[in-house]
Amino acid sequence: MDLTRLLPAGHCVIEISTDCYKEAIRETMQPLVDSGIVTDAETFNNRVLKREAQITTAIGGGVAVPHARSRDVTRLGLAVGVLDKPVKFTEEGDEISLIFLISIPSFAPVAHMPLLQHLASFVRYPKKVEKLLGSKTPAAVAKYLSAYKARAKK
Repeated sequence: MDLTRLLPAGHCVIEISTDCYKEAIRETMQPLVDSGIVTDAETFNNRVLKREAQITTAIGGGVAVPHARSRDVTRLGLAVGVLDKPVKFTEEGDEISLIFLISIPSFAPVAHMPLLQHLASFVRYPKKVEKLLGSKTPAAVAKYLSAYKARAKK
């Protein structure tokens, strides 16, 4: 999957400093709001948190992929949040250092599935996640993720 158009450097937020996963999600979401992909931040944020309350999107390895579908989303969007220290994301104690936030338009309810598959493939490589977490600039995050090519299944 080509993330070049979906993930400009401006959609990558690094050094998020918070102890609250809700705040980490909100900070990660801001570029989607600023670029007009999310037109109502409060409604979208509430949908993400409601979805998260149903079942966590923490997928292991310090990574979460919160996502929600909303009429307030103009197109499929991706934002990446890199936290400066892990934050407790679930009641079970899962700690998250990396957030892949996906905004899904109501008119395309399954548009995010290839993106989820691509991100899940990336996360299977702990060294890649570690390298991404060590990125010093938003541009480095975007470039590294965009360069990743999932291996085709045999």
